[in-house]
Amino acid sequence: MQDCSFCSDKNLSEHGIIYEDSKCRVVVDKYPISRGHLLVIPKKHYQDMLDTPKDVIDDTYEVAKKAAQIVKERLDPDGGINVVTNIGKIAGQFIMHFHIHVIPRYKYAHNPMDTFKFDHEHLITNELRDELVKLLKFDSRF
Repeated sequence: MQDCSFCSDKNLSEHGIIYEDSKCRVVVDKYPISRGHLLVIPKKHYQDMLDTPKDVIDDTYEVAKKAAQIVKERLDPDGGINVVTNIGKIAGQFIMHFHIHVIPRYKYAHNPMDTFKFDHEHLITNELRDELVKLLKFDSRF
């Protein structure tokens, strides 16, 4: 889709690509909720999970599972990991292209739900993005 920022290779490469195959990409979230917040994005455009065929959902969640495993191994989020998708603006979907959030949680956060807010106010620094790309990059289909 022409006006979708997730359909643009240029926009996604600026996020910091962690993983890519023929079906999807994993990128660092531009407005992270926590250190290591990733997005798993199918390459084909679907508005949200309800609009997405089952095989694409299955493939995307398989990659999300691998991304969560990498985050757990390399970042050691002692508070766990959220793996979630949002459907609609009120639910926190800012880009109308199906994607899955992989959000590491850390005990130092007061209450995980206090920070479960997609406000797009805290842009990731280039330094942190580059650090996370180096730390979390994986390149083989599992």
